This record gives sequence, C-alpha cells and structure tokens, in this order.
Amino acid sequence: MPLELIGSISDGLCPERIWHVAWHPSGDILASCGNDKQIQIWAKEQNKWVLAQSLEGHEQTVRRIAWSPNGKYLAAASFDVTTSIWENTSSDPQDIEFTHVSSLEGHNYEVKSVAWDSTGTLLATCSRDKSIWIWEMQEDNEFECLSINSGHSQDIKCVAWHPTLELLASGSYDDTIKFWKDIDGDWECLYTLSGHTSTVWDISFNSTGDRLVSCSDDRSLLFWKYFEGADKWKNVCKLVDHSSRPIFSIDWSHLNDKICTGSGDDSISILEQDKSASTADSEQYKVTIKHEKAHNSDVNCTRWNPKYPNIFASCGDDGTIKIWKVIE
Repeated sequence: MPLELIGSISDGLCPERIWHVAWHPSGDILASCGNDKQIQIWAKEQNKWVLAQSLEGHEQTVRRIAWSPNGKYLAAASFDVTTSIWENTSSDPQDIEFTHVSSLEGHNYEVKSVAWDSTGTLLATCSRDKSIWIWEMQEDNEFECLSINSGHSQDIKCVAWHPTLELLASGSYDDTIKFWKDIDGDWECLYTLSGHTSTVWDISFNSTGDRLVSCSDDRSLLFWKYFEGADKWKNVCKLVDHSSRPIFSIDWSHLNDKICTGSGDDSISILEQDKSASTADSEQYKVTIKHEKAHNSDVNCTRWNPKYPNIFASCGDDGTIKIWKVIE
C-alpha cells in the first residue's frame, strides 16, 4: 500500500516551522499553526489548497489547534500563555469568517495542547506549568474553569478526550499517561500508565475508546487496551525502535482503524492491527507503509481526515503541509 501525495502547501504563505494541523469536521477545511504566531485556515478550490483566512492575535508560537465537534469554533494553544477561541460568524456555513471571541488565561507557562470533548461543551488545556485546566463553555462564548489538575510532575505535552465519554487522557515529559474524570464534581486521576522511558509526545484513542496508542521520545509506540472487568488499562503491544529518532505524532483513524505516525527521522508510517496474531491479552500491530523523507525535516504532526477514508495531512519543520492518500 503506497502513499500518494495529492496536495501540498509550500508557497511561502506558511511559517518556517509548522507545528500542527487539524481537519474541520466536514473534512474539506484544514487549519494549521506554527512559529509565525498565526493560525491559517485552508480551503480546497479546484484541486488546489488556498489560504482562506489568517487569524492573528497571539504574541508567540501557536503550538496546537482543535476544532469543536460542530466545526463552529477553533481553539488555539500558544506559548504566550493563553488559549484563543475563534468563532465562524458567517451566516453561510460554507463560508469562512472567523472572529476572535475569547481568550483563556490562567496557565503560568506555555500552553502546549488543547482539546474539545465530544459534546463541544468542555475544553481541556495543558501547559509547561504541569497543570491541566478543564473549561466549560457557557452562553455568550464565556468559559468557566471547572478544575485545575496537577498530577503530572513535568511539562504536559498533549491532551485527548475519549471519543464518547467525559474521560480525558494526558501525556507528559514525566514519561506517563494519565486519565482524568469528574468524580462528584472533582476531576480526579483514575489511571496512570507507565511504559515509556522518555517524553510522551502524542496520544490517540481508537473509534470506540477502548484502546489508546502513544508515541514517545524513546522511539517506541505503545498500544493500551481497557479491560472493563478489571477496570484497568494495560499495555498489549509495544513496538520498540519504530523510528531512528523521536516520534512526535500519532493518530488513529476512526474510519478504518489505520494509524499514522510522524517522526523526527522525517518519515511517515502507516500501521494496522494484525488480528490473526492478536489475542485477548496481547495484540500485534504491523507497519504496512514506511515513507522515508516524507518531509525535508522533522514531521511534527499527522492527522487523518474525519470524513474521507485513507486521506491524511502532515506538516513539519520544513514549513510544508502535505495531503496524502493511502492507495490500497
């Protein structure tokens, strides 16, 4: 199964380093952010991706972005210690006209990641200050902080919500993954997963939420499975030395269960479960594609399209966004 490059954005409009890309729920719009302090919204016109709008306002690098489930809002986590919220105020849902409607403040250091829950009412942010903030969206684009969680001992790199439950996972420089849940009004750490030997850069749930995959500075991929009877997450597969350098990004497709990774060795990989070699307690995952030199430098992010199977986007330190298709 080779990869086909079906789109590329590298015409000087992008920053020198692109940290993150995120697909709009429609699958037809792509947002990106980088070290130029901007958020860029891209739309496809006649088989070419064009810049629809640049969102300005942050004073430092924008590290991650996240769309609300309905696609009306975009949240951006920045090194300037704030998280901005943007609303598409166009009366035509097909048009792009984003307006800044809120800034979330409270973290003491850089905000590293942001994520909406499946209902679009809760937002999680995490920071180098070792804390996770849970925000509730209220009327008139106001946000109330419901909880500040400080269970990690180091910089928190990423947060990801369970696809259907109010359950939040976080990955940290302290090499662990933690799960957080509201218990009688207080957000508590339910589980701590240990297995990586260095920074956890990214995490992703599968479509049903009973599995999680993580990637790390230790160059490994860990697959975790939730065992309901034991109420416990267990490591069911570990791929060691998956890359010659740290793995910065991982995403589990909710359309066909494929997994894509982006690495510091400039490569992109596609993985799938080998069901014939998997058991209830142990699973096997195999690399079906390893695309070397996918970018001219570190691949910082890979994200599956939410509507069109086998399509994903990647971005890197080379200032390029690429759109790929898995050919089966």
